[in-house]
Amino acid sequence: MKRLLFISLAVTLLFAASQFWDKVVEIEKSFYAPVTQVPAAAVSEKNATLARPQDASSMVDRRVAQFNQLIAMLKERPYEVKSADNSFFNPASAKKERAKLIARIGVNREYGYDAAVLRDRMALKAVETKEHIFRFFVRLADGWTAMDDEELKALIESERNFLRSIPMSEFSSAYEKVKPLQDKISVQTVQNYLELKMHTAFFSDFLSYLASNPSLLHYRSLTAMFKLDEIIEKINTVELFAKLNTYLRYVRLDMGRIIIFFLIMLLAWGASFAIYYRLYAFLKMQILKKRDRIDEMLLANLDGIRKPLYLLVLAFGFELGLEVLLYPKPMTQSAGLIFYAFYLAIGAYIAIVIIDSLFFDYLVKHGELKNRQMRQELINLVLSILKITVVTIALFMLLVKMGVNITGLLASLGIGGLAIALAAQSTLSNFFGLLKIIFDNSFSQGDWIETKDVEGTVVEIGFISTFIRTFDNALITVPNATLANTPLKNWSKRTVGRRIKMHLGVTYGASREDLTRALEEIKEMLSEHPGIATPQKIDTRYIQKRSKKEKKLVSVEDKYGVKTTLLVYLDEFADSSVNILIYTFTKTTNWEEWLQIKQDVLLKIWEIMERNGLDFAFPSESLYFDPENIEKSFKNIVSGSSRKEADFPARS
Repeated sequence: MKRLLFISLAVTLLFAASQFWDKVVEIEKSFYAPVTQVPAAAVSEKNATLARPQDASSMVDRRVAQFNQLIAMLKERPYEVKSADNSFFNPASAKKERAKLIARIGVNREYGYDAAVLRDRMALKAVETKEHIFRFFVRLADGWTAMDDEELKALIESERNFLRSIPMSEFSSAYEKVKPLQDKISVQTVQNYLELKMHTAFFSDFLSYLASNPSLLHYRSLTAMFKLDEIIEKINTVELFAKLNTYLRYVRLDMGRIIIFFLIMLLAWGASFAIYYRLYAFLKMQILKKRDRIDEMLLANLDGIRKPLYLLVLAFGFELGLEVLLYPKPMTQSAGLIFYAFYLAIGAYIAIVIIDSLFFDYLVKHGELKNRQMRQELINLVLSILKITVVTIALFMLLVKMGVNITGLLASLGIGGLAIALAAQSTLSNFFGLLKIIFDNSFSQGDWIETKDVEGTVVEIGFISTFIRTFDNALITVPNATLANTPLKNWSKRTVGRRIKMHLGVTYGASREDLTRALEEIKEMLSEHPGIATPQKIDTRYIQKRSKKEKKLVSVEDKYGVKTTLLVYLDEFADSSVNILIYTFTKTTNWEEWLQIKQDVLLKIWEIMERNGLDFAFPSESLYFDPENIEKSFKNIVSGSSRKEADFPARS
């Protein structure tokens, strides 16, 4: 499972795309792309308002808002900024493009193709400008938390120097000259100039905005938020601690940060201890004072989230302590990502605990009282789907924090859906088998079922397989698709009636009157027996009411398993007995109760047979002797012996 999760995460990262750079492209196209000129005749009176230039102040406000959003994305998701796979600039392909342009400029200059040289120079400067923009934002993403105003100012000034080195006046004059021309080189020159102008204008405006608002990149650590930096400075001013700091400077620590770190950890441990024991005991006592359904659910939630809250407080205390130890440097991005993932995991776990308690401690326990036919496997299915949804949302939030483009990921999953479906065909068939079992209501958890290959009690109906406990206490796993497409007997789908069927053999020596009287007494005994089902003893109003709600034209007794047949008849003249058929049903479907009723019925039948002078027959054979036939046969044997003696004289 862990290996599968790792592989899926690696595949996901392959589709990672940078939303940050998509935002850069959007800003350039919105505010700096060249506007296509529309002939005046083409502007009708109806859309004249749309063709007017936008209000300058409104456009500036929108551009500032976009710049602020870009800076916020840089601070929140630095992984996106450093992604080489983006829609703005790819270092590998740009390197090849730059080498090709430099070589082409050299060749064209050698042959005196000045127009082509100018075209390629503009293209080269456009590539270099995009590279500077890319590396500038990557530099900010890597070090904005540790960068002071002077360093930021120096970085901005170096990029401005690069922009000043671009001969835009020369390129602008050449652009005005070739703009009316329609040859291939002139058209390409115009395109290269407009692209270069778009990139330089965006970069220049952004640098000016950032230089005017350096506070947008100021790092606000937890240490500064809680004003712990002031306490650290006061501690370090103590003479003893100041002396110790001279030795601690070699490990880049000081007594102020060390003391605050241990105080924070002690406070976090105390707070977590208070939550885990004291607060838990207090809330539990308050809940038990007036225990009802809602309070039972609250108690279950309290038991479930007790330990996660304990770990959450400890983790936050450790994060704050780590911030103090590293102050004034920020915590690394990887460490921040680890804490973020831990908080997400705790939040997802708490959500799952609440869902569990909501289903099992409220909906199931109290819902079953109102609806005894509530399907346990349906509840398990819904519960599993909700848990998977919570985990999926947490995973997506983590991927977004890591800089993964979720839109691209979902699109890639759509493309690869067919391949996944083919690879997991058996798994999908088993899942749809689960749906068929649930909606057909063929069997439920706890039912006694029998197929050609397996018989036992259904333990659990899972996503892929159904677990069946056989009567010799073995556990069998059967795929859902197999059970969904196999004829099976469900012995538990009967409301009233477990069959008693037997043939009672009576000897041929019984008189007809005694046998008839015994038949009547047996039938009367069964009709009056409290454990035998008869139409007069069974109240079917509840079943009929349910059937009316479902509004289906089916036999009510057959649908819900109600059998009240009672038959006691002389059935056949067998080889060694006169057989009586006894066919009836008990009111209960429980096996042990059925055995008790059957035993009582057998004893009462035995009593009736004895009272009417009837004997039970058993397999036997009768041998009959005819005296005359025996005498005649004996005479023949004697006479035959005399003739043999006459034919063979005695030896001397």
